[in-house]
Amino acid sequence: MSLSIQLIRREDFESRCLYALVGAGAMALVAGVARQVLRVPVEPGYFALMAAAITAVKPKAAENLLVRAGMVLLPALPFVLGLGSPWTHAVAGAIAAGLLAWRGNGRDSLGTPLQVALCAGAAAVTTALGLYVHQVLDARFLPAWGYFPLMVDYAVVALFWSIGTLPANLAMDLDAVATRGMRLEATLSGEVRGLVARALTLYRQCQDEAHKLARGPGLEKLQAVLGKLARDVFTLAESHTELETQLSSASQGSVDSQVQELKKRAQDAQDGVARRQLERAAASLGEELNHLDALSRRQERLFAQLHAQVALLERARVCFIGARAASPLDGGGDRVQALAEKLSALDLESSGPEGAAQPARAPALRS
Repeated sequence: MSLSIQLIRREDFESRCLYALVGAGAMALVAGVARQVLRVPVEPGYFALMAAAITAVKPKAAENLLVRAGMVLLPALPFVLGLGSPWTHAVAGAIAAGLLAWRGNGRDSLGTPLQVALCAGAAAVTTALGLYVHQVLDARFLPAWGYFPLMVDYAVVALFWSIGTLPANLAMDLDAVATRGMRLEATLSGEVRGLVARALTLYRQCQDEAHKLARGPGLEKLQAVLGKLARDVFTLAESHTELETQLSSASQGSVDSQVQELKKRAQDAQDGVARRQLERAAASLGEELNHLDALSRRQERLFAQLHAQVALLERARVCFIGARAASPLDGGGDRVQALAEKLSALDLESSGPEGAAQPARAPALRS
């Protein structure tokens, strides 16, 4: 298997970088006042990181205060412990980025250990690089006093640190099917998202069981069947979401009220030509209403098929548990072959005449 890496929720990463720059800019103004009015120097190290992290983090509402307090206190630990530069700033940046990837990534789910580790490592490097860039700018290009050089210094540190948080928005897996599921889950909401998350969990559990049962060609066959079952779930979820988007742009109730209004206007019209035009308009909207009704029924069927396909993955997991509990005297190769054929038969049975694995694209709404 080859490593599959996909960027999920790119807009979250872009907004995170923007918020980090805004927070650093605000802190730079505070630092400018402290330096020029109070004569207290505030270097763009901890303060730039802290301001960027507080504004960039997106925790759950129930954890908002706790996570933001952690963004203030935890990055200060390297400074309290007195680590040598640039290790102090690199470790502080790593702590802030790791906490963001874990609890403040803007998603309902927690960051994976791999995302947290990669985010911390990348932010440590980019933070140290950002400090080096800010020192070069100060030494060669920027004046020694004023608000502008402070704004640039704080913005450079915040920008480099926020770029280091990119792994928080990466879906990484050796399995392309699992990566597709992770990316799809991040774009969904509501019950469909829950079904996709459940299917992804079941798929991984079944893959673990398959590795315990078989090796070589038998394992490849089981993985192919499981991959098809999971891909069917993801395809159905995508089709359902596409239909939901189309239906949300045209309300059936609104179209129906327009049809009734046109019919009433046609009945009240005195001119024959105007009456016929209104009747044609009502008939056209009536066809559109029938089309919306057909799309709505198709959405219901896709949702039912999605539930059925997730239930099929549940049955597959139970089949694996039963296969592992079988007598060790049974032929391993025959057992794996029988299990693969059984899962394939269940998939064909579940697909039915409409073919759940290949749902047709929803027709576009007519103008």
